[in-house]
Amino acid sequence: MANEKKAGIFNASARDGVQYRKASMLEMILGNANNGCGICFYLLMMYASYIANAGYAIVPAVAGIIITGTRLFDGFTDALFAALFEKMNPKHGKIRIFLVTGWVMAALAVLMMFDWASGKYTGTTGIVVFILIYVVYICGYTINGMAGGTIGIVLTNDPTQRPMMGVFGTLFSYLVPLIFNNIVTFAILPRYDNQYNAPMLKEACYWYVITAGIFMLLACFAVRKSDNAKTFEVIGKDGQKNQTVKFKDMVAILKDNKPCQMYMLTGISDKLAQQVGSQSIITTMASGILIGSYAAATMIGNFTMIVGILFAFGGGVFVAKMGAKKATTVWSWLSIAVAVITVVFCAILGPTGMKSIGVFGVPMIIYALLQLATTGTKMVLTTTGTAMKADIVDYEYARTGNYLPAVISGVYNFIDKLITSLASTIAAFCITLIGYKDTVPQMGDPATKGVFWMTMFLMFGLPILGWLCNIVAMRFYKLNKEEMVEVQKKVAEMKAKAEANENAEA
Repeated sequence: MANEKKAGIFNASARDGVQYRKASMLEMILGNANNGCGICFYLLMMYASYIANAGYAIVPAVAGIIITGTRLFDGFTDALFAALFEKMNPKHGKIRIFLVTGWVMAALAVLMMFDWASGKYTGTTGIVVFILIYVVYICGYTINGMAGGTIGIVLTNDPTQRPMMGVFGTLFSYLVPLIFNNIVTFAILPRYDNQYNAPMLKEACYWYVITAGIFMLLACFAVRKSDNAKTFEVIGKDGQKNQTVKFKDMVAILKDNKPCQMYMLTGISDKLAQQVGSQSIITTMASGILIGSYAAATMIGNFTMIVGILFAFGGGVFVAKMGAKKATTVWSWLSIAVAVITVVFCAILGPTGMKSIGVFGVPMIIYALLQLATTGTKMVLTTTGTAMKADIVDYEYARTGNYLPAVISGVYNFIDKLITSLASTIAAFCITLIGYKDTVPQMGDPATKGVFWMTMFLMFGLPILGWLCNIVAMRFYKLNKEEMVEVQKKVAEMKAKAEANENAEA
């Protein structure tokens, strides 16, 4: 403890006695830019059920099933492309190759979906075309996202920088939706009578695709020095480099790496709840029907997200000092408390009373403060998740000698998408229970008790269950702050031994 005070929590090398690999501030910021690329595509595809209905005449329930099925396929592509990524190790790197290839495929697919093919196919043909386009998009999105997920891991292994990498990643993850929510709400939707119709979605598509491309190029610039063959060397237990990664090594991660299993449980449970609650049809119910004003809801979102960024930086400091394990437990409990208070407040207002949030006054101020707390706690948990994934990669390296950032991301994404593929289906079928069988929710629909309680359940009830899973999982997660110092020492010893063997052979 005295050593920590002397060195300071942001001078980990002196504190821990380990020579960590560090990244520059510019690399840390731009290295996370591909998060913005992925978020752009993710935000656009939240309207998939709308374009399926408006552009291909596919009813919401069927669209939900299609999206679920294609997301299951998405899980298998994660494992496939992760294996391909780890098998390749060209001299000048592979991250940038995958980033560019993935963006091109995803961009062409969404332009086809929202513009070039929209309105030209209906019936069975429309369903088939929609599915084929979605499959191409999934492959591109997976290739780009998998490569992007390795950037933060290869740039630094410093335990004080990794949480800050998570902070910058969180900023992209939250600021990009903030910016685009404003663009959509104030610049695009009003020109189409506030309706999510085909022309509106076509225009939005071009905004998202171009911005995603800019973010992708920024990430390529940031990783240019670290993206090389040496970074991805595999060291065998005998200290020899360039061992071959086998498929059984990838399977063993899921089978034998218990911290990885707990990491998956925390991330997947949170992701399922968040994806259900963030489906566009659910946010329409909350902002367009209950609050009754997209503009007011967006302005509240602007406030909570901008101020909530401070939580992300505070969370980064907390993780740097306490480690990802303790941070996950503490902030999961805080998230549960905030969600319960928010539901109670909304219940007091009632279905029709929530419209008071749409005009300036005490209800709007209280709701904005609760949303601020919700956004802040979620930001911290996102930061801890980023740090935890990097810890898992290094733990696996120390355990087996296999440096497999893409495989760990791929295995996580595979299980994640198998589970979260239910998000669209859950949302689609839940709205059918309250009367939306052939249409989707739109602004101006009646604020019924069914709409109110379904919105509360999907936006707050499911996340509470996810946070409870976090708390349970952390009881079985052993990679606390002290354990990770020992992991990094072991990795350093393995690399030193490999270098010594290589020099001896030379």
